[in-house]
Amino acid sequence: MRSWFRKPSRLTTLVISSLLLAGPFLEIGQTTAAAAPRQMELLSRGVVAVKLTAGVLVSWRLLGTEASSVSFNLYRGSTKLNTTPITSKTNYLDTTGTISSTYTVRAVVGGVEQSASPSASVLANNYLDVPLQQPAGGAVNGSAYTYNANDASIGDLDGDGEYEIVLKWDPSNSKDNSQSGYTGNVILDAYELNGTRKWRIDLGKNIRAGAHYTQFLVYDFDGDGKAEIVCKTADGTVDGTGITIGSATADYRNSSGYVLTGPEFLTVFSGDTGAALTTTN
Repeated sequence: MRSWFRKPSRLTTLVISSLLLAGPFLEIGQTTAAAAPRQMELLSRGVVAVKLTAGVLVSWRLLGTEASSVSFNLYRGSTKLNTTPITSKTNYLDTTGTISSTYTVRAVVGGVEQSASPSASVLANNYLDVPLQQPAGGAVNGSAYTYNANDASIGDLDGDGEYEIVLKWDPSNSKDNSQSGYTGNVILDAYELNGTRKWRIDLGKNIRAGAHYTQFLVYDFDGDGKAEIVCKTADGTVDGTGITIGSATADYRNSSGYVLTGPEFLTVFSGDTGAALTTTN
């Protein structure tokens, strides 16, 4: 394969080096503006414990608000495992840990131990198993379908410092743009990591099911500490509280199952309740 990369000339290298050494160019008396605060998620320590042959591997988050000088103490139950604060990593192998052990982490700041993280038990299967509530299947235009778990995203939907999962359910008769035919409705669920379902959004018959039709965003757009969900909606979409967007009876599907007419909306949903917060055409 021919490479189009051209090695820079010596003159070019010298010019670039000179500019880098010179640094930012400021006029006399000019000052730089302070950077604006960066929006961040207020997450918990996120302690995870996994059973290994050699013991239990415990890992945790270094928070974005913490200085690089922070260190940690790790406790199994009430027993501190490290003799000196942990400074070079955010994990620890407890060689005497068992499947029944529980762990907490305490940051050490300026030599002072801080409050304990939420307690973490050892994962039973070395992975987190999140139970899902599969929607009931159905039939459309004589074609039966069931539901399969599809795309997913994460965000702190309720401000508790823990991630929740937003999951898209696709019907088994979903279609690519190049394929004609009716499809079942696309559904969005939100789950706590223990499998508790927070809400369910039914995008309705005027949002066709397929890989290229529904993309969704999960992010704290308004900075209130709770993530929102944004996606395309249409007449007949039912939000997580049971409220219908637009007309509940409108049907824009043509004889080939495509939706080529009718309004397209963009809706912001509450991550906590699934309620439609605002919709624009």
